[in-house]
Amino acid sequence: MLIRRHPIDIIQLIPKRIKESHKGTYGRLLIIAGSSRYTGAAALMVEAALRSGVGIVYAIATHSSAQVIRQRTPEAVVIEAPEINGGFDRKAVDTIRTTLDEFNIDAIGVGPGIGPLKQSDDFYDGLLELITMHELNALIDADALAPIFQKVRHHTFNPNQLVFTPHPKEFLGMTKLESISDVNKDVLSAAKKVRQVIVYKTSTTIITNDEGIWRAGTGNESLATAGSGDVLSGMISSFLAQGVLPYDAARLGVYMHGLIAEIATHDLGLRSLIASDLCNYIAKGFQELVHYHG
Repeated sequence: MLIRRHPIDIIQLIPKRIKESHKGTYGRLLIIAGSSRYTGAAALMVEAALRSGVGIVYAIATHSSAQVIRQRTPEAVVIEAPEINGGFDRKAVDTIRTTLDEFNIDAIGVGPGIGPLKQSDDFYDGLLELITMHELNALIDADALAPIFQKVRHHTFNPNQLVFTPHPKEFLGMTKLESISDVNKDVLSAAKKVRQVIVYKTSTTIITNDEGIWRAGTGNESLATAGSGDVLSGMISSFLAQGVLPYDAARLGVYMHGLIAEIATHDLGLRSLIASDLCNYIAKGFQELVHYHG
């Protein structure tokens, strides 16, 4: 266990646990993720979300991803959606609508493992209408980034309602830039354009909204492994569902994600860490922040 001081403003963002409570007290998160090609992404996201404290996760997934989630994380409520060619069909929007109507969902996380969709416009237009209708905060990742980013200005969102989490290639795809000339300037400009939160994932991840830039200062090269971004998406989504504001949920998620990588590599080394290890170390990350910050 690493023992060091941590920023008090980050520690204060950790959702409180109270004695007289139940699972609904800690939020209901809807995750929309996975495809026949990327079955593990949804499972990693679901487990990371639960490990990060959300009360209950509802996971809408294709059949193959649903099977993996049920096996890896039986605590989740798994709902299979219509699919085409191994990815979500536009009729999956009806499944999402029914789920939102039936359960009191507090936040949405969408993207990991979805892959390119054959009926992308219909699916994402329908999803964004539901997000605005239900006034939900949402995390957007992976193949959902570009289509949603391009559609944001055609819908009515509150400022800082959405958290986009691209790596450099995804950032270019969603902004349609040919290259990045100045990281801080380009990412801040993109955030201001849509008035939403952007988590630009690199070895020195930055978080921006329309007001400025923040860096966590945690993490190491062990995070350069498949699935680590899916874990981060689960963590941030979990904090959103627990009532943490999107910009703050992004800050807490990125800080903790880097911290648990540092703790894990202390035990496992830099080379052998895999994304599922990160899920197993989220508890130690909380312990470090809560008990050893003084």
